[in-house]
Amino acid sequence: MATSFNGLGVAAFTEMFFKRAVFHIRGVEKPDPRLLIVGIDDITISHMEDAGILYPFPRTLHAALIRKLADAGVRFAVFDILFSTEAWDISEDEALRDAILYAREKGTDVILSCAVQSSLGVAGIEAQVEGYGSLEDPTNTLLEANPLLATVHTGAKLSYKEIESAITPHQVQMYYSQATQVYRQLLMEEGKDFDSDSFAYGIRQIGDSAHGDFFINYIGPSGTVPNVNFALLFPEYVELGFAREEGESTEAPEEKEYDLSRHKGGIVFVGSQAEADNDYFMTPFGQMFGVETNAQALNTLLTRSWINTTDAGLSLVLVVLLALLAWAFAVNMRPLMSFAAFTVVLVAYEALIVLMFVNGNLLMPFTYPTVTFFFSFFFSLSFRVLTEEAEKRRIRATFGRYLSEDVVKEIIDSPDLADLGGNEREVALLFSDIRNYSTISEKLDPHQTVEFLNRFLSKVSDVIMSNGGFVDKFMGDGAMAIFGAPVPRENPCADAVRTGLQMAELVVDRMEDLTQGLPVPHFRMGVGIHYG
Repeated sequence: MATSFNGLGVAAFTEMFFKRAVFHIRGVEKPDPRLLIVGIDDITISHMEDAGILYPFPRTLHAALIRKLADAGVRFAVFDILFSTEAWDISEDEALRDAILYAREKGTDVILSCAVQSSLGVAGIEAQVEGYGSLEDPTNTLLEANPLLATVHTGAKLSYKEIESAITPHQVQMYYSQATQVYRQLLMEEGKDFDSDSFAYGIRQIGDSAHGDFFINYIGPSGTVPNVNFALLFPEYVELGFAREEGESTEAPEEKEYDLSRHKGGIVFVGSQAEADNDYFMTPFGQMFGVETNAQALNTLLTRSWINTTDAGLSLVLVVLLALLAWAFAVNMRPLMSFAAFTVVLVAYEALIVLMFVNGNLLMPFTYPTVTFFFSFFFSLSFRVLTEEAEKRRIRATFGRYLSEDVVKEIIDSPDLADLGGNEREVALLFSDIRNYSTISEKLDPHQTVEFLNRFLSKVSDVIMSNGGFVDKFMGDGAMAIFGAPVPRENPCADAVRTGLQMAELVVDRMEDLTQGLPVPHFRMGVGIHYG
């Protein structure tokens, strides 16, 4: 069942849905103050086109941006833009190369992107195989500036992105994602080791695979990391006042240019936010542009708020424990009580998942433990109900002809009452028969004999069962009844005596009914009682 559940993709979808829920429950958090995104959106493209600058923008414009960032003292300029094809004019690449060299002299490291073709798995998890796929470096002219390089996985766009592919091995070289490259440089500046094999910092391992993949701890929806419009940095080309950094007033005509100096020592991501580029992913907070997911991945590392997950062994223990707990509830408790206990434990487990994530960034498994708990409970409960119904039918078939309905219900409610083997109880035995029955039966043919006995014994049975007795057997004209078994009675001897008296009254009061239409004279009956 678990295999088919997973095969249909239901498990991955359910897990993704619940992860989105816990992110929303935790709410929006503040990003690292060093982060900034310079977005090239549709508004920027439109205004630049009005100024005669077509999109994709010439590399001289990106070179000018790099110089502005360097002059402002930005520490890293991360370009989520590919420059893998030669410009139509070599001077374009040369201008960008020279800007990278200028930035380095100013203390600003420029990170350019390399395109990696990768296959896509369930829930946006990329299949990484050493040496697999193609990698597109920036142009040779740009590489002359020896910029830092970072990977972008072009085959993963438009998917659900929850994992950052931190390290990509290609041939004999390791390539790092944008977030990982920045974090790596910062660690090395602080004199700390960066082990690319396990992506470890000190004794703390970040990442769940040999390639250092880690869950992005998204802190909010699109726009959570501060964004500034690309066009605001170039007042010489466009009229200002049409856009501002999120949260700022649009009524600032005296402002000539966005002040980048406030981001001295910061980390600036530059990338597309244009709808036509389709450079966006689905995240726990909804649709988000690729440049924003990269910034949020870096925020996860900068704030050391990486998400931990339970290992396979602990997850298996949780599944088994919940399955056993569900079985115990279903088998040992009354249905309503077991359902209440099931609901309490289910809610408690989901609350535990939320609390562990909100307070400890621990992502516990949701789908398989919950599904296992659910199906184990309802399968066990269904099996129990069907088994008990079969047992009730057996008890009714066994005792229904000899005991009253109330007594049968008692046995159904407490089946162990019907277990007579090896038990010692004080009971009363009642024996009754018709006096001189042999003489009476001589005058009856077989049909009349059966008719007479049916009338008599049915009345006798009613009297016995009305007093809580159990008709053990009929012996011709006689009957044997037990009081105090299988269901214990408070005073079985008194019940037996009362039954005997009512039998005597029956013979006197209902004689006409018993003998009507039959050649049977008035008769007497004998009753004997033994108690012990």
